[in-house]
Amino acid sequence: MTPKKSIEERIPYLEDHKYTGNDLGLTYSLDHSLFKVWSPLAKKVFLNIYKTASAKKPECKYEMSLKNNCWSISIDKNLAGYYYTYSFLHHEKEVESADIYSKAVGLNGDRSAIIDFNETNPNNWSQDTYKGVSSITDAIIWETHIEDFSSHFEANFSEANRGKYLAFTEENVALNNHPDQLTGLSYLEDLGINYVHLLPAFDFENDETTSAYNWGYDPKNFMVPEGKYSSDPNVPERRIKEFKSMVTSLHQHGIGVILDVVFNHTYLSESSWFQRTVPDYYYRQDDKGDFANGSGCGNETASERQMMRKYIIDAVLYWAEEYHIDGFRFDLMGLHDVDTMNKLRQALDAHGHSDVLIYGEPWNAGSVAIYEPNKPADKYHVADLVDGIALFNDEFRDAIKGPVFDEKAGGFLQGANGNDTSAYSTNDLAASILANTQTDMGDFKLSDEKAWARTPGQVITYASAHDNLTLYDKLMKSIQDDPDYRRDEHAIQLNKLSAALLFTSLGGIFLQAGEEFGRTKFGDENSYRSSISVNQLDWTLTRKNKDLLEYYKGMIRIRKAYAPLQDASNQTGEAITFSETKENVLAYTIPNTFNKGTWKMMAVIINTTLHPEEVELKSSYPLPDKWDIRASRHSAGLSSLGVLTGRNVIINPREVLILTA
Repeated sequence: MTPKKSIEERIPYLEDHKYTGNDLGLTYSLDHSLFKVWSPLAKKVFLNIYKTASAKKPECKYEMSLKNNCWSISIDKNLAGYYYTYSFLHHEKEVESADIYSKAVGLNGDRSAIIDFNETNPNNWSQDTYKGVSSITDAIIWETHIEDFSSHFEANFSEANRGKYLAFTEENVALNNHPDQLTGLSYLEDLGINYVHLLPAFDFENDETTSAYNWGYDPKNFMVPEGKYSSDPNVPERRIKEFKSMVTSLHQHGIGVILDVVFNHTYLSESSWFQRTVPDYYYRQDDKGDFANGSGCGNETASERQMMRKYIIDAVLYWAEEYHIDGFRFDLMGLHDVDTMNKLRQALDAHGHSDVLIYGEPWNAGSVAIYEPNKPADKYHVADLVDGIALFNDEFRDAIKGPVFDEKAGGFLQGANGNDTSAYSTNDLAASILANTQTDMGDFKLSDEKAWARTPGQVITYASAHDNLTLYDKLMKSIQDDPDYRRDEHAIQLNKLSAALLFTSLGGIFLQAGEEFGRTKFGDENSYRSSISVNQLDWTLTRKNKDLLEYYKGMIRIRKAYAPLQDASNQTGEAITFSETKENVLAYTIPNTFNKGTWKMMAVIINTTLHPEEVELKSSYPLPDKWDIRASRHSAGLSSLGVLTGRNVIINPREVLILTA
């Protein structure tokens, strides 16, 4: 690394010599190509043109010119089919790099590719559209990994498309020998979700020709789809066209596409494209001048620096416009600064993408080198984030089922609250059901720190994600000493109770793929490079745990039918009233202050103790004399399961009742 003093001199100079144009990278046409790269402190920069992605020597090497802080060169011929890199002369040493603004790459992302993007659009791409939700509180997000989705041999995806983008284009895929049990794309449509969240599908560091599994949190080229998921990673156009085919297929079935983006670090540090292009600029440094490591992955990018901020905004806008992406999930968003996230939201809105969702992890993985006046975009600075940026609510996740970092510890579902070993109380869960926007619960009040969000539109409510144990595995480990992860009636029952609470909570709704049918990874809590046999969606569980799957479908229908649950404002949260009960018992009423639909009020009562409990329903609005039961511990849906009268209800052990009037 460069000595600290040199860095302190370099950063202000580079900040003063930024580039504001929108033409960094390659601008291609049939008769000429313009190349631009920002590296104002480089002594010289050369453009290398290669005939193939693996050629050892360039066909041509051109010296570039520096103007307006930017190196550029225009080549007046059709370069389609060629590859390129830049060579930078820094400190008397020449280093070669792919273009950090690469829009296409060769095998393994080692060289930038020159292609005609008109050849990458599937049929009717210009008509492709998806009407996004008006607020993230209308979203039901299903998180999956591209390989996990279609690798299981019991689902009859075509062999050519298993683990690939194109698996998302196959309709009416079913279980072998069970044509009535849908899987894949048709399953998603039947389930009722409206967004698929894809684990990283931009180009990451890997050998794209091997079967080695990877979640994809190893960034290499941020503006290009990953080649492993294409039919041929050697052909730059394939990964682009097939990614777009996946997007348009999901759109045609009423499902938006969210891309998991990892701008907070790169897989490589000293030899990354960023570092080769502008040494010691794109990354934060610690007190010794070394790479800061708030990501836990060896480095952290400096989003507060103008050209890194510009890069993030440029990349997100590019995915939204070139690939029609409908949302972005930010990995370790707490490593980015508030101003960058706010400016990104404003840039999307200004470009006509106000319905594109933004949400992220409001935490980091180490000591973060963000200093005043910059503020990290974490949960402690949520008040500084503009509307239209949501945070994962880890308090709901841990209060409902126990902390993720203690696999044996339970929470509300296991009836563990109030025990000496419990880290959470039932009131913690109650606060999270209100998306942590309220402290006034009716007859009682919570502490002020429980209302850290302005509105439910700032919150993603979830019970499990790809990190840590799956919901089913967490339940099994917390209720059994030596689980075998086969169907367990107790765990299935708790999984249903989790769904009942999740879908009657405020905020945007998020679930890990397979949460709805008892997905297991056999207790593997960090499967980022475990085998596909551990990670793949076992579609046979849709039959083995069909009652659980049908329960989730019913809860999704209930949520969609009752507008107050999707309220992005505080109107509903302020009107919800909780009955003050003991630990592991919850009861709350949700009045329909919008007067939309046929239901005037909803009540949720849940008892995870081993004893019957009597609760008195309360509300500041008139309570009905009669209730229809829409969900119990066995089933859920729009059909009435029976009638209850009055406001005093006796609820059985490990039971839930969702009532409407």
